Amino acid sequence: MEVGAEMTYAYMTLPSGEIQRVHEFDADSAHRKLADQGAEIIPNLPSQDLYLWMVEFAAGTPESVRPKLQEALSGVAAVWKFRNIMYHNDALSLEWDEFKRRKLLETAQDWFRQIG
Repeated sequence: MEVGAEMTYAYMTLPSGEIQRVHEFDADSAHRKLADQGAEIIPNLPSQDLYLWMVEFAAGTPESVRPKLQEALSGVAAVWKFRNIMYHNDALSLEWDEFKRRKLLETAQDWFRQIG
């Protein structure tokens, strides 16, 4: 469910929970067959949502690192700059991974509630 490339899809067959990834452009491809069989498309997380999570995470960090994260997120290549800060700070990186994991879990749970 995390950020995926455009034109890359995943389907889940209910109730088995089987997941199939499809990487095709053809309109008469596996997409149509899976949808016709009742499979639910698993939404990709838009990069804008991931960016907003980064902003939310940065706002909750200690004052010693918050300005650096907020500055990284304010310009061009914000996601790359944010990840570069994480790369150089193991403890903060682990906090970000846990934060993102919680957000992904919440997003997945919301999706499961929507599809019943």
